[in-house]
Amino acid sequence: MDKDFIYNGIMKKKIIYSSIAIIITAALIGGLIYSLLPETMVPNPAYLAGNTAGNLHNGGLFCEAGGKVYFSNSYDNGNLYVMNVDETEVKRLNELNVSSINVGGDYIYFCQGTSRFTGEGFGLFRAQPGLYRSRINGRDIKTLKANSVVTATLCGNEIFYQNFDPRDNRRQNQLFRIGTDGEGDRQVSGEIINPSSFVNGLIYYSRTETDHFVYALDVQSGFSQVIFEANTYKAIYEGGYIYFMDLDNNYRLCRYSVFDNTIEILTNDRVDLYNIGNGVIFYQKNSRSEPALIRMDLDGRNQEIIREGNHNNINMTSRYVYFQEFGDEVTTYRTSLYGAPNVGIFRP
Repeated sequence: MDKDFIYNGIMKKKIIYSSIAIIITAALIGGLIYSLLPETMVPNPAYLAGNTAGNLHNGGLFCEAGGKVYFSNSYDNGNLYVMNVDETEVKRLNELNVSSINVGGDYIYFCQGTSRFTGEGFGLFRAQPGLYRSRINGRDIKTLKANSVVTATLCGNEIFYQNFDPRDNRRQNQLFRIGTDGEGDRQVSGEIINPSSFVNGLIYYSRTETDHFVYALDVQSGFSQVIFEANTYKAIYEGGYIYFMDLDNNYRLCRYSVFDNTIEILTNDRVDLYNIGNGVIFYQKNSRSEPALIRMDLDGRNQEIIREGNHNNINMTSRYVYFQEFGDEVTTYRTSLYGAPNVGIFRP
């Protein structure tokens, strides 16, 4: 065989291998440089709410955004999953036990409730209780607040959350705020304020100390004002009305019109909890003999039993309502928003 031919072949292979090595080295250096660059986050609209008030009042276990549903999978230790609204293409995003799920732009915000290891991503990640953020694909998890958080709501470009400090009873569930980038963490109020109902720059809430009036907190100024005076619980603003449980009358569900200052009684049932959205209300009727999950219109008409028994964790999407039977934290049931009751077990 010609020596020049052999020599040229060897030189060509060396050149190819050298080129591959250069490309790989350049890619590694580029990746390192990119990882060291400061993260750029596209701002959310100022009035963006990360989830519905009704869902967040029920643990924030489901959140619909951009045609997808992000949810805490009760069959997989509460890990974060995603699926289409019609429950197809189910996928696990990470191995964190999540609640208070909020979505804004390219990020998911959530609370982690347990302390354990997860193998997602590069290396083991120590998941302490706290407030977290990840990319929309579940990766690049970042700790925003390493402390127990009860309820969290994405309000534009800040997260308002209830901080839980087991070492100090006076500081339990007090309201704090932090930027989506993890900066600017500070206390908003020394009172117990649930931030779930965020609408157009205002957080509507039932005060839990001194009085139980409905207040609105301006997230820009931090100033709260009374909306109306009544003995209320779990206030939610929806479409010009404030829905609330009436403490003076056996926790019945009512609504207050912010336009004409009138109050309507929606049901005389004693209500344990409720969710509202998409033109309907689902609530748990408290009764020793006839407890049931009930659906009705926003004005209280067309009440219908969905499932007998005691239920909790009622979460809505634009297509289904998900809930659990009280005492069973694994089995999740699902029914359609409208039409005849067709309760079945949700199997992601």
